[in-house]
Amino acid sequence: MASYEVVSQFTEDAFANEDRICEHSTCAAKIHKGDPCFYIATIVTGQRGRFVCAACHRHYQGKAATSIRPTVQCPDAQVIRQNINAAWKPASVGAIQQPPRVVATSASYGRAGPDIAVPSSWGSTNTGQPGYSANHAQYGAERERWAKQAYAVPPAETISLEVSAVREGGNRRKGAHGIPFGNICEGKKDVDARIDAPGLIALALDTIWPKIQAFAGGFPWRQDQFVIRDGGWVDLSTHPPRQPYFYSQCMHATRKGSRAMTFKPKQFLLYVVVPMSQWENYETWLDKAEEERFSTHSRPELLSTPSVKENVHLSAAADSLTVSSSEAPSSEAPSEVSSQVPVKRRFLREITSIPSSPPLKKAAPAKVAFHSPDREHLREVLKSGGTANINVEQMLTIQHETIEFFPVPTRPLSVILEDPELHAAFRMDTELGHSGQLTIQTSTDDMLGAGGFKTAHPGFLTLFSAPETLLGSRPRQKVAVKRPFYKNYPPGSSKNPMRFSIGRYTISDELPKLFKEANVLYWARALLTFSYEYIDHCISNSSEPPPFHIPRMRFVEAGLALSHDQVQPGHKSKSPTRMPRAGYLVEELIPDDFLKYIHNMDCNPMLDPYEVGYEIAAFLACTQHIQYAKTGGLAFISDYQGGSEILSDPQVLTHPDCSLVSNGKDVFGDGNIERAVSAFEQKHNCNNYCKWSGFKLELYKAAEIGTEMEIGTAGMELGTADMEMGTEADMDSA
Repeated sequence: MASYEVVSQFTEDAFANEDRICEHSTCAAKIHKGDPCFYIATIVTGQRGRFVCAACHRHYQGKAATSIRPTVQCPDAQVIRQNINAAWKPASVGAIQQPPRVVATSASYGRAGPDIAVPSSWGSTNTGQPGYSANHAQYGAERERWAKQAYAVPPAETISLEVSAVREGGNRRKGAHGIPFGNICEGKKDVDARIDAPGLIALALDTIWPKIQAFAGGFPWRQDQFVIRDGGWVDLSTHPPRQPYFYSQCMHATRKGSRAMTFKPKQFLLYVVVPMSQWENYETWLDKAEEERFSTHSRPELLSTPSVKENVHLSAAADSLTVSSSEAPSSEAPSEVSSQVPVKRRFLREITSIPSSPPLKKAAPAKVAFHSPDREHLREVLKSGGTANINVEQMLTIQHETIEFFPVPTRPLSVILEDPELHAAFRMDTELGHSGQLTIQTSTDDMLGAGGFKTAHPGFLTLFSAPETLLGSRPRQKVAVKRPFYKNYPPGSSKNPMRFSIGRYTISDELPKLFKEANVLYWARALLTFSYEYIDHCISNSSEPPPFHIPRMRFVEAGLALSHDQVQPGHKSKSPTRMPRAGYLVEELIPDDFLKYIHNMDCNPMLDPYEVGYEIAAFLACTQHIQYAKTGGLAFISDYQGGSEILSDPQVLTHPDCSLVSNGKDVFGDGNIERAVSAFEQKHNCNNYCKWSGFKLELYKAAEIGTEMEIGTAGMELGTADMEMGTEADMDSA
């Protein structure tokens, strides 16, 4: 326990201004207004003292560990004044007289204090005149700092709690105090370290009670029968109130052999224990619910002895179970359970713990008919199965890569604009990378598709650390692995678009192409999120909801994967670094049919109104309108394609002014056809989404037929150039 100093107080402060409780740990007596009230300070720097009653004040005065601050005998003000005047009186030899040493006055208890040597504050400036030395330059700042610390609130003393729900049972000899159920475990931090046992009981019940109700809400739990125990299985209800329960365990000596104590935060365990009798009532209630279910639905096929695998399915099938309130027992009397209560039957007991409940009721196994296989059918299967050999060619096309994975984040446009130096483009930050394994099926027969300049192969992604996105969150996740390529035509032959081989770029040429693809996806996510922010804002501020459904689309989760050269066993390389060998764009698979909604050179749906997916295409055309209008005509997303909810392979189109700003460099790659942005108002035909008054969009109307023909011809020419540059979208599928 920390030692204390008895601090003298002014007369008006020695009495309580209002009713309060004595803060001595073993007293807690009530101090009425006007009664003596003393403040006892600790000798630990920064630790708060206590306000105690007169009896506890006398107790502290008599303790051997209590020190008393000398306050009775005050220094002589006349002596101090003389010393100050003497300090500024120049000597006959041009120097400054040094004042006498200041000696601390003795306390009233007869104990003299130590001699205190005050640092010299007299010196001479560069001119030889008397004045302050350089040590006084920071006097003002130091005085302000110490003044703030003197009036600052003492640091809070808090602890952390881990609260779990268990039931009585387990092997006490092996240290198992209780059996957990339902994986109910919650944490609490920043809890006052001086909390007493009743406070801990209330906190534990408030934390765990909602979880227990969610575990089996239909059962009439008796919260008043629950027992709260600490990590040593001590019942907290037996501990007296108004006494800190864990505080003494947080006090430690400042150093070995020292009597001074300091507070160190800790984490403690609490258990909410369900009594054995109440748990048995709960299991009986589940058994009756199961019998009611079988008798109501008359499903004899479920009466056979369930295996462990079958129990999982039976547990999921019992979600919609209803029982009568008259058949739900409680510990005392039937409680007010509603006539229709959802119950989830847990056939699988806690496998990791020692069961203490009665065994499951097993019904007689159902009779299963036996049939011999058809001879001719069996003969054909034996012939094909006996001659089967491993497909060596297929096994040789499976490629395993040890990679470093960099996910493409999703950031709102506002965040990008706040810090463009950090967020203006996708970055391959090594601190956000994840090591992992990538398996690729490189066979052309297994290829998902090939576009103008990327191939897509099926693969499996496994990351060794948990990422922040869904991609790579589970082992061997199915992904689409994309990689740029160029076409190799046979020498001496014309460029037949159907006869070519796939060539791969060097790593120095491959990485910039992959990086542009990831950066385009990064910006497309930001612009689509920006569109939905505007849509939600307009709907919330509109007096009437829109007369149509708002499709909720998103772009695929993706990331760049870099494969490095592998060091061969026994190979001694002069350079210990491993250079990247290949790069891949890894995306999640789109689970449904792949559709092309809007072409790269168009700002209207590619689908006709009677075709599946037209409503989504029309909505995406409206998002182009929103992006164009709200960015001042600078940028919008094009080349919309993908599934019914997930989009892939976008392109960001920007105004020619962006190229001027970037010194003529490619902005978002070769697929950025800037003339399409300039002609947006002439080519876009507003649909029902654009015309809704709640969006407050300026309506555009496509040009007349003759002008449309001219623009269409230009679009065909640009589209041809687009394909020659290799920017046609991938033929992705799932």
